[in-house]
Amino acid sequence: MNAADFARVFSLPFAEAEAFFLDKLNIPTLAYDDLVGAAQAKAFVSAGAYQADLLDELRQITDRAIAGGMDLKEFRQQFRPLVARYGWQLKGGGSAWRSDLIWRTNIRSAYQAGRWQQFEDGGIEYLKYVHNDSVSNPRPHHVAMDGTVLPRTDPFWSKNYPPNGWGCHCRAVVALAGEIEKAGGRPEGWEKMADSGWDYNVGDSGKEQLAASMQQKLAKLPGDIAAAWSNMLSLRGLAEWIS
Repeated sequence: MNAADFARVFSLPFAEAEAFFLDKLNIPTLAYDDLVGAAQAKAFVSAGAYQADLLDELRQITDRAIAGGMDLKEFRQQFRPLVARYGWQLKGGGSAWRSDLIWRTNIRSAYQAGRWQQFEDGGIEYLKYVHNDSVSNPRPHHVAMDGTVLPRTDPFWSKNYPPNGWGCHCRAVVALAGEIEKAGGRPEGWEKMADSGWDYNVGDSGKEQLAASMQQKLAKLPGDIAAAWSNMLSLRGLAEWIS
């Protein structure tokens, strides 16, 4: 890829990240693992947020954050009264911890999904995995993937396109000509290097897995919510969205 190609691709308006998030479907959940894997790419969820109004308000402020209209400080300010208003029982940490997790996870996922769309639209042939060395507790598997250069169509990216773990700061970038020439192939054990539940490409998957996961999780939801979602699954509009 030469300088002109690089400029052409990355001078595009970065609306892809927002489009990725807007395409998500609100899914009430009781626990973080109600939906796992690629289904997460097409669902907006937050553990314990099973009230439709709560999830909708959370979705609205997250949407504004991704669109660039809200930093983490403002997100936290709006998150706290939302939790209190609905009596949301947070697990795993307080409101500061949870708001930080929601803000960072959704923004990073949307950004990387949007970047993947740009890679596809720009016809980028090779990508390089880059580990963020600034993290205080680097994950050995993520470090082991650092510098991996492979074609965008290689199966490696279907399992390890970042983010591939909670709080993951890794990213994929366009590989330069010299890096492509020195590429050494996939790292050993690449199929299982992503964190549990994160072995999917956030920019290139999700709808089929979401449909299957929703069928499995209905039994875990409160009766009224389960009934409502059972009805929605039969609607033509949802079927078209999944296809």
